[in-house]
Order: sequence, then structure tokens, then C-alpha cells
Amino acid sequence: MPERHILIIDDEPELTNLLAYRLRKQGYSVLTASDGAQGRHEVEEGFDGIVLLDLRLPDVDGLDLVEPFMRSNPDIRIIIMTAHGSVDAAVEATRRGAYDFVEKSEDVSRRIAVAVKNAFDNRDMSSRVKALQDQVTEKYQFGRIVARSPEMQKLFETLHHVRDSKVTVLLQGESGTGKELVARALHYEGPRQSGPFVALNCAGIPESLLESELFGHERGAFTGAIAAKKGKFEVADGGTIFLDEIGEMPFHLQAKILRVIQERRVERVGSTTGRQVDVRIISATHRNLLDMVHEKRFRDDLYYRLAVFPVYLPPLRERTGDTALLTSHFLEKACQEEKKPLMTMSPAAMRILERYSFPGNVRELENIISHAVVVGTGPVVSISDLPLSVVEAVRRLPPDGRDERGTEPVQSVDQIFEMMFQTLEELPSIENLEAALIARALKLSDGNVPQAARALGMSRPTIYRRIKELGGKAALLEG
Repeated sequence: MPERHILIIDDEPELTNLLAYRLRKQGYSVLTASDGAQGRHEVEEGFDGIVLLDLRLPDVDGLDLVEPFMRSNPDIRIIIMTAHGSVDAAVEATRRGAYDFVEKSEDVSRRIAVAVKNAFDNRDMSSRVKALQDQVTEKYQFGRIVARSPEMQKLFETLHHVRDSKVTVLLQGESGTGKELVARALHYEGPRQSGPFVALNCAGIPESLLESELFGHERGAFTGAIAAKKGKFEVADGGTIFLDEIGEMPFHLQAKILRVIQERRVERVGSTTGRQVDVRIISATHRNLLDMVHEKRFRDDLYYRLAVFPVYLPPLRERTGDTALLTSHFLEKACQEEKKPLMTMSPAAMRILERYSFPGNVRELENIISHAVVVGTGPVVSISDLPLSVVEAVRRLPPDGRDERGTEPVQSVDQIFEMMFQTLEELPSIENLEAALIARALKLSDGNVPQAARALGMSRPTIYRRIKELGGKAALLEG
């Protein structure tokens, strides 16, 4: 346990010596001061711990030291001691920032010991909470989002313009592009980071319960409402509410969302009075809300209030160079979670991922890597460790080896074979392989044997001889 320091500021030597003795026996490090000036000097010199402060000192009122002490070190805890206790003094002490108030009675040393322990426990708890808050804040910063593509860097530059603003932001993009991650980054890098971040998936809650989840309800508002409940907007007061899949919001609730945005008030189900809320709204959707507006499935007035600052998140297939970076990140993460030594991707497996279109975007890539780490048995992830559906999707790409993104074709025979043959049973015999090559060369050359021979690096007599030896096998394989 780290050393715990106590500063006693009191002009009664007998009490000061008694408390110092008892507290030192309990393992604390104790300093003493007989007046306010000496006590102020200790605090200003960097004292960090618990201050036992007498209410009446020879040179100053103890209450007048509370605020300067707290300004010098907000982490200290001040316990006011007095032989002339009153409710008013206690209230004023806590108003100024004191942690506790103890009367100098016969059992003062016992009461001080309890108060000191509680004060240190409070400090420890506050430190842990702050550390967790710092971890969350750091985790959800834009700089922590794994991306180096020009497309994502441009997105981050755009989002920095609204980081400190109160305007509503609409995040648009396919499922799995990281819309909630971006929403959290906006919250934790902005001025509301100390407030709550509340996320609600509008598509994940039954329509019959969604209104209560959003706005809360009063006791008895409907069957099963045995107690009053805050809605997400009230819970998010002072912070940010993230409405994911806003396009799935029932039409009749869209008017209530609009009212919250306009009036900054929510009305619980079963209530006739509203409650003021200070909430920043970030919404997200994979749908085209403008199309829904034109189809009368989404309110135009709500759309224009939500889309004050619309942002498009590019899918993974449009993020140049991010697949390899994310793969490395997810490999490290999955290996830690599965308690396996750090694995690497084989070049052939990496080429499969780089040519795959990722309809599920970043979320799908993470799942693919998790699958590969679970089934992998060696230090290197091979093609056979990837989900078969992914490998097959790449195998079915057009014959020129390019997909819709214009990805370069696989050039190496070794690469092609690693993609095509995953087990010994799948390997063709040399005879069948040669027959297939000759048949393919003849087809591509329109039956021109000299041209086929040059392509295969064989002489014309050899081609003719092999065709004769193979009989109809080449024609069969060609068909």
C-alpha cells in the first residue's frame, strides 16, 4: 500500500499529539501545524493526503482555508474539526468543499480514525473512476480508430469541425463501418465527455417498448409499469444520445423526437408535464433517409433537424490500405482474447482478404480474423484457416482476376494453387494437369499449335506427341 499522509492543523497540542500518535500507530504518515499559515505552507508545498483542519485557529477561520486548499490540490480531502459544532457550520464547510465534519467529543480519536479511513477510501474510488474515465476517453478518440487510408483521414478532418459543437450529426454508411465508434469519439473528444454517452438501437427494440425506452414512463402508465422509469433522453442529460438505425424509427415516434430536438423537453409516457434535458443528438443509419422522405416513410422536418451535419462513412472496400492495418490489429486482439501466441497472416491469406469485398465491412473482418485464430493451429494463418465462404467468394471473381474495385490479379502460379487447392485430395495428377494446360492453351490460341507451344514453353513435336498420347483427354478437359 502506498504511504498515506495526514496533515493535522490545530492549535491544541494535547489533541494534536494524541491524534498523531493514534494515526501513526495505524500506519499513516502524519505532519502537524499549529496555525493556518503553517498549514497553508504545507499544502502549497505539495501536500497530498487528508487534512484534519480545526475550525478555529489563532490566525484564521478554518473555513477560509478550505477553498484555497482545494484549489492547490483538488485531490486532498479536508475533515473539519471543532469543539463548537453546529449544523450551519457543517453545511458551510461542505459547501466550500470539505469532505467531512467531526466534533471534538470524548471519542474524537475513534471518530477521526473512521473519518480518515472513509476519506482515503473515497480518494481511492475517485482515482479508480478517473482512471477508467481516462481509459474510455482515450479508447474512443479519433486517433485510436485504426485507419490510415486517405478516405478515413479526410473523414476525421471533417468530424473535427463538429467535435466541440452542439449541432446534430447524422452518420451514414453501410452496416459495420463503425458508426457507433465514431459517435463515441465525437462524445469523448468533445466538451460533453464528462457526461453520459447513451446508445439506443432503434431497430433492436420492439415498437411497443420503444417509446418508453426513449422517453420513460410513470408508474401505472401501462400494464407492467410498476415503477416510474427514466427514458434514454433523461439518462443522457448533460451528455450525448446516439440513436442508431434511426431509419427504423416508427413514424408516429418521429414527431416526438422532433419535439425533443425543438423544445429540449421530454414527456414520459403517462405524464402531462415535461422535463428539461440538455442532450446532444447523434444519429446513424444505413438507409437512404432522403429516399425515405420522398416515399413518405420518414418525416422531412425531422430529417433536416437530424442532418444538420451529415457525414458519410466509407465501406472497407473503399478504404485504401486499411484492410492490412485492421487485420494486424484484429489478429493481435484475437490472439490475446484466445490466449494464443501472436499469429501472422500468410501472404496468400492476406491476398485473399485484400481481394474480398467485405459486405459486412470492418465488423465482418474482425469476425473473419477471430474465426481464423480459433481454428488456426500454427503461428501463421493460412488460407485454410479462413472461412470457406470468403475463399470461395474470391475464387469466383472474374477470370481476369479483377473485382469491381479493380484489384490487381494474382500473378504467381503458387498463389493460384494455394487459392485453388486446400487439401491433398484436391490436387490434380500431373497427367491431368498437363492435359488441362494443353487444352487451355489450344483453346486460347484457337487451335494454333505453334502459338500454344510457345505459351507453354514446349516444342511443337512435343505438343503433337502429348496430344496423341493423351488421346481424347485434352478435349475432354477442355469441354
